[in-house]
Amino acid sequence: MKKTITPLAVLSIFAICFAPALSSAKTAEEVTPLLIGATVPSAGIADQKGNSRDLTDVLKGKRSVVIFYRGGWCPYCNTQLNELAEIEGDLKAKGYQIVAISPDKPDSLNVTDGKYELGYQLYSDSDFNAMNAFGVGYDHKRRGMLPVPSVFIVTPDLQVSFQYVNPNYRFRMPAKLLLAAAETGGEL
Repeated sequence: MKKTITPLAVLSIFAICFAPALSSAKTAEEVTPLLIGATVPSAGIADQKGNSRDLTDVLKGKRSVVIFYRGGWCPYCNTQLNELAEIEGDLKAKGYQIVAISPDKPDSLNVTDGKYELGYQLYSDSDFNAMNAFGVGYDHKRRGMLPVPSVFIVTPDLQVSFQYVNPNYRFRMPAKLLLAAAETGGEL
C-alpha cells in the first residue's frame, strides 16, 4: 500500500514549523524569535496608564522600532533606553516610532520614564503575551519570565524587516547600527 501525504498533513507540518512561539523558552539561548518577513501577531500589552492595547494596533500603519528589554531594574536596559532617547529625533525624522516593551507593570514603567524622561512610549507586557508572540521570552531562574533583549524593525503592514536578538543581556545593538538599519528600512 502506497502512503501519500495529504494536504492537511502538509498544512499541519507548515503550521508547526512556522508558527510564532506561544510559550517561553527554557533558556535565553533557546528562544526562537520572529524571522525577517514574519507578520507580527496580535498580543495584548498595556500602556503606562494601564490601558490594555493590542500590539498590532500600536504598530499598524507606522514604521516602528520595537524594543524588548528586561525591565527598569536592569542597568544595561536603562543604558539602552537612554541611547534610544538620544536617537529618537533621528528615528522620528525617518518616520519611525519607538515602542519599548518590558514585563514591568505600568507603575514601574512610569518610574523608569520619569527617571530618564524618555520621549517615547513604554509598554507593559506583564502577562508575557508580546514577548512570547515575538518568540523572545524565556524562564529566568531567579527573575521568572524575561525577554531576551531584542530589537525589531516592523513595517507599517506589520512585517518584520530587521531583527537583532542577543541572549547575552550585556550586549545591546549600538544606536548607530540601529539608525543605519532604519535608513534602509531594516535591510542591511
